Amino acid sequence: MRFIPRHAGLALALLIAAALPGHAAEDAKDFPRQGVRIVNPFPPGSPVETLGRLVSQSLEKEWGKFVIIESKSGAGGTIGASFVAKSAPDGYNLLVSTASPITFAAAMYKKLPYDPVKDLVPVWGIATPGQVVIVNDAVPARNLAELVAYARANPGKLAYGSAGTGTVQHFAGELFQAKTGTKLVHVPYKGGAPAATDLAAGHIQVMFDSLTNQLRNIDSGKARPLAIMRARRDAKLPQVPTAAEAGVQGVELVNWIAVLAPAGMDPAILRKLRDTVRRVMATPENQERLRNVFGDIQALDGEQIEKMIPVEAKAYTELVESAGIERQ
Repeated sequence: MRFIPRHAGLALALLIAAALPGHAAEDAKDFPRQGVRIVNPFPPGSPVETLGRLVSQSLEKEWGKFVIIESKSGAGGTIGASFVAKSAPDGYNLLVSTASPITFAAAMYKKLPYDPVKDLVPVWGIATPGQVVIVNDAVPARNLAELVAYARANPGKLAYGSAGTGTVQHFAGELFQAKTGTKLVHVPYKGGAPAATDLAAGHIQVMFDSLTNQLRNIDSGKARPLAIMRARRDAKLPQVPTAAEAGVQGVELVNWIAVLAPAGMDPAILRKLRDTVRRVMATPENQERLRNVFGDIQALDGEQIEKMIPVEAKAYTELVESAGIERQ
């Protein structure tokens, strides 16, 4: 008899069962009857994966069922988001993602294979500290004003990296250029982690990235933070001004990481998912983990994010149009 490792067997059973019909009618009190898959739409090593693993470990402990994290990266997170959006709305395929393939994709793409506002429903999430304008240490700019002046004097000389076209990093870079009259070269990667690695190595010069993703570069001295793209400073970098304080107005962005599910779920199962994830992530142990990884965060209920998404998508679409940013 051929031996199949325990985790491989569970994962195989999960994949087979996820393909079978009939879960939508499952009674909420019996959910979940089997393992759950959480799709990470970005490469391994990102803050998104970190949050996904915290959630999956907590749900495994709570449910006594196998919860796997699977990476389906590419196209700025839209491949993984599309996979979950088109999955059966039974709660067995979930998404953990930033706002990139949701509200930012709605603004940056002319057409997507899914409706980021209507085809996904949020379960729980966190508001992240915000984007940081950060440069490789070799860039001759010690503050944001000097970066703007250098970029204006050298159009097309500085390259900025993102986690892919249509992501929050891409959107932030385009918005920054529109508000400052600068011209940078966009270099899309398959995720924020490889882009951050290339920033440290000097292959790209600038990023508009999450602070969490850049702390290692900052601590090593390989990259220099110039400004925070939100309304207040961050407690982990209190000496770094906001973009507005540094002289660049109108580039504040709200980003979040959330667990989402396909729309159309049984309301009772969605309620159970929301209540369970909110409860397990509110434990003192998980709150400490979240603070250690992300710093200044705010927990968001699924209902809160559900109200935020259409408002943000509309606001970012209008911003793209008013700033003259080219949609993909």
